[in-house]
Amino acid sequence: MERVRDEGNISRLESLFDRYRGIVPKEVLVKEDVLLKGLNFSEEALKGEYQEKAYYLFTFDPDKPEVVKRRARIVPQEIRISGGIWGLRPTIIQSRHSSNSPYTVGLMDGKKVLLLDGIPVAEVEFARRPVYYGTRLSNGMAVEEVAPAIYWGETADVTAFRICEYWGIGGQCKFCDINENFKAWGGLREGVGVAVPKGLVAEAVSIASEDQGVKRYLITGGSIMDGKKEAQFYLGYIQAVEERLSRRIPARLNTQALPPETLGKFYEAGVDYYHPNLEVWDPKLFSLISPGKDRLIGRNEWIRRTLEAVKVFGVGNVSPNFVAGIEMAYSDNFPYGFRRVEDAVKSTAEGIEFLMSKDVVPKFDTWGLEPLSWFGRAGVTPPPLEYYAELYVKYLELKVRYGLPWPKGLGEAGPGISKAPATGFMDMDK
Repeated sequence: MERVRDEGNISRLESLFDRYRGIVPKEVLVKEDVLLKGLNFSEEALKGEYQEKAYYLFTFDPDKPEVVKRRARIVPQEIRISGGIWGLRPTIIQSRHSSNSPYTVGLMDGKKVLLLDGIPVAEVEFARRPVYYGTRLSNGMAVEEVAPAIYWGETADVTAFRICEYWGIGGQCKFCDINENFKAWGGLREGVGVAVPKGLVAEAVSIASEDQGVKRYLITGGSIMDGKKEAQFYLGYIQAVEERLSRRIPARLNTQALPPETLGKFYEAGVDYYHPNLEVWDPKLFSLISPGKDRLIGRNEWIRRTLEAVKVFGVGNVSPNFVAGIEMAYSDNFPYGFRRVEDAVKSTAEGIEFLMSKDVVPKFDTWGLEPLSWFGRAGVTPPPLEYYAELYVKYLELKVRYGLPWPKGLGEAGPGISKAPATGFMDMDK
């Protein structure tokens, strides 16, 4: 299956609806298309109160950096689409801003709508502003500067370490713009710094947890090259938070694959769900796309540590992330990615099956091609929409074959149910 030439966007989507009828929900196809192409917003649609975008690990925005910076804290964190010409079930989508997108959120007859090539295709809601937003921390900062809400308000997200040390040795993951994102926010990060003080994180998560809509919190951030220091660094945050929370809500942890001897300490401290993100399965692509991880830990050791983690956290609680689509990254500057959809899906499916056979339940985020990532500068292009449909069909097949649950810590799954904003795999039919 070669990459398909673009046709009219609506007719192209509807042809895929027919092709995958009864196999891939329409909601998944629309969601992935929006995540790939980004969203534009009319000024009229942005009037009123809603949850504005906050600092996050990456920008995810395909727009030019100066546009991203200008629109920071203006566009909503997430949108929910429903109804419209395709009768969509409620579907939550992360806002990835692109002024060149064929998708625009506009206002028609006083209601927000999603327009595709100027044609209204769905109704739109913006995520509500959480009740804890605007609360001041002890240093005067708003709590959302430290623990903003994602997953339609269900997860309090903390980027504890706001850069990645691999950038200093040219070993950064090629899809990642974490360090550039930190620079781009400029004055918006004042008072926080590279490493957010543990006391502020504990205070912020404690406040967020009092919101009845918040069901879990996530501690994430960039990599620290010394694995023992990284383990000690992130363990300190979990311990500081749990001193206040006492397991009031579950904790998710997103780090590198940590040495197995340290994982018990995280479990004892209060971590429920662990995400040692593998990013891409193919051995050659892993070394090319994540050179720092490959150099300091290595793919085989990363996988070994991930499998060991199941013994600590349990089945369904260890979910390494794949950045879905990066295995098809290709350009003159990076002539290594798979050219055919079936080859890319076959490769990643091999990884999914291996991990599931060992009781690891992988998860995905849809690749967002940020201009200031290595890939953005190299002129690579994202995969076609069919790739995501084929990948998720295979994922569901393997999940059923091995009798595994959906990745725990991501909330409920299913079309019209899932609140995972950056991927459509959780919107698949069970």
